[in-house]
Amino acid sequence: MFRHQGKARTFKHNLQIATVLSFVAGIVNVTGFLAIQQLTTNVTGHFALLIFDFENFQFWTGITYLLYILSFLFGSFVSGFMIEKYK
Repeated sequence: MFRHQGKARTFKHNLQIATVLSFVAGIVNVTGFLAIQQLTTNVTGHFALLIFDFENFQFWTGITYLLYILSFLFGSFVSGFMIEKYK
């Protein structure tokens, strides 16, 4: 699954990678929450905190998490674009 690069990597390979990484992120969130009663600060943890704050009508705090998420996505896009462009 991780050995395939470029045109050799198909949609099926990408789906397998996404599934494994999502599973690992979920395990990290659950383990962190059960161990220290706090959501971890990765992207999925920020989504959970965003929804939690919106549910409790703490919109300004939730906006902070939304900015973290958008910054991560923008940074990922820019770095991926630069890698592909200057490869």
